Amino acid sequence: MIQTRLFVLLAIISLGITTNAMAQDPAFTQFYANPMYLNPAMAGSANCPRISMNHRNQWSSLKGAFVTNSISIDRNVEKLNGGLGLQILNDEQGEGIVKSTQINVIYSYQLQVSRKLTVLTGIQASYHQKGLDKTKLFFGDQIDQNYGFIYETEENLDLIADNVGYADVSLGMMAFTKKYFFGLALHHLSQPDASFIEESPLPRRFTVHTGANIAVGRTKNMGLVMDGPFITPNVMYLKQAGAEQLNVGMSLTNESLSGGLYYRSNFANPDAVLIVLGYENNGIRFGYSYDYTVSKLSGISGGAHEVSVTLQLACRDKRKKLKAIKCPKF
Repeated sequence: MIQTRLFVLLAIISLGITTNAMAQDPAFTQFYANPMYLNPAMAGSANCPRISMNHRNQWSSLKGAFVTNSISIDRNVEKLNGGLGLQILNDEQGEGIVKSTQINVIYSYQLQVSRKLTVLTGIQASYHQKGLDKTKLFFGDQIDQNYGFIYETEENLDLIADNVGYADVSLGMMAFTKKYFFGLALHHLSQPDASFIEESPLPRRFTVHTGANIAVGRTKNMGLVMDGPFITPNVMYLKQAGAEQLNVGMSLTNESLSGGLYYRSNFANPDAVLIVLGYENNGIRFGYSYDYTVSKLSGISGGAHEVSVTLQLACRDKRKKLKAIKCPKF
């Protein structure tokens, strides 16, 4: 049956962002370099305007496996007592067999609970558009044992949609002090239908992330004594339908350089060792990470390469500055 065959194909292409094929959303190794994708509450968390650009090539040795790009802009707006953000994300799977684009509009409210504690709550409204190139699909009845795929399929491709569009809503919360930060996010709250074949609700994605900035020394800058460099332990847990992911690791950061080593697991199997490097100068931050696969795909996947660029712009208006989150520089 066409539904059975395509379900297997689309489960691999559309759902397999990590080594656990049940995951449905793209996942970024440098999750704090793509803050609003991690948690809508982080819109405006840097206070002044910020532009973030991210590129990820998953399983680079497998031609055209998963390529994800995103660009976002956000800033704090004092009159709204919070932040506004806009993000555009594009994802291609299987050399363009499945292409998806999503536009996210985000508002985050900032509450100063005490002198030390700040709480952010965010809401995200999204529109997703997914396209399927049916000319790139192949079926068993097209195979000749000597010459490969040479026959026309007898499957009825009219039963498959070429495009799927849907709206979506997500929520987030984050609390932070000078030293600690903790966040929760729930994506796809409305569980929209995202299937090309038959009705299939998009599973909710639940994320927990936490960490700390621990000063291990003090430095002088223009005569001022400042804390740093910092050791930053981090934990990020993600669950979507039957797929789970845990990232655990630590980074070392000073004013311009940062580096970290992390481990990612899907609980059933080890996934990857993550190497993260970063450099910042004059408000421009570059990040590079490599996922060294340690699962059964080791040796054939090529791991994953990820690049991020963040432009931290200056606040031009004279206004009361709200607290900014001091997160890792990746």
